Amino acid sequence: MKKMIAAMLLCVASSAAFAQTEKGTQNVGVSFAIQNSDSKNTSFDGATTTTDKVKFNVYNATVNYSYFIADKLDIAVFTGYGFQENSRKNDLSAYTQKFTSLFAGVQLRKYILFNDKIGIRTGPSFQYSRDRQTLNLDEESDNVTTTNSYTGRVGLDFAFYPTKHLGITSNVANISYSHSKSKGYTTGSSNTFSANLVNYLNLGFFYSW
Repeated sequence: MKKMIAAMLLCVASSAAFAQTEKGTQNVGVSFAIQNSDSKNTSFDGATTTTDKVKFNVYNATVNYSYFIADKLDIAVFTGYGFQENSRKNDLSAYTQKFTSLFAGVQLRKYILFNDKIGIRTGPSFQYSRDRQTLNLDEESDNVTTTNSYTGRVGLDFAFYPTKHLGITSNVANISYSHSKSKGYTTGSSNTFSANLVNYLNLGFFYSW
C-alpha cells in the first residue's frame, strides 16, 4: 500500500513538474492568418466622377512541428499554403490579381515566459516559397507569373499556455529580408527588406507532450 501511494505521489509530482518549454518537449500545431478589406474610393478630375471598388483578401494556413533542444529554446519546421486576391473595378476598367503560395521553412525560437504560462518568443527563421500570380486586365486572358523567394526573418510572437498541453500564439512583429526571382508575364528579380507590426488576425494552436 505504501509503495502504491509513493508511486502515485511520484506520478503527480512528475506531472506537476512538466513544463511545456523544457528540454525534450515536442509540439505539433496549426496556425492561420486572415486579412480582409472592402472599400470604395471616389475621385473627381474636374469633369467626371469615378468610383473605384477595391477588395483585398488574404488567407494563410500553416502546420508545424517543433522540438525543444534546451529549456525554453526550440527548433521548428513548418509548411503551408497561402491565397491572396486583389481587385479594383470602376466604370472604365477593371483588374483582378490572384496569388497562390506554397511555402516551407525552419526556425529557431527563444521563449521568455512569466511563470511558464505567458510571454513572448522570438528568433530567426528561413523560408522558401513558390508563388503563382494570375493577373486579369479587363477582359483579357490571364497573365501568369511564377516567383521563387528565399526569405530570412526575425519574428516576435505572443505566447500563452492556458493548460498544461495546449498553447496559443499570435505573431506581433517581423523584420525580414527576401530575394525573389520571377518569370512569365513579369520577369526579373528583387531584394526586399521590411519591418512591420502585424495588424491582422493571426492565431496559432499547438499541443505539447
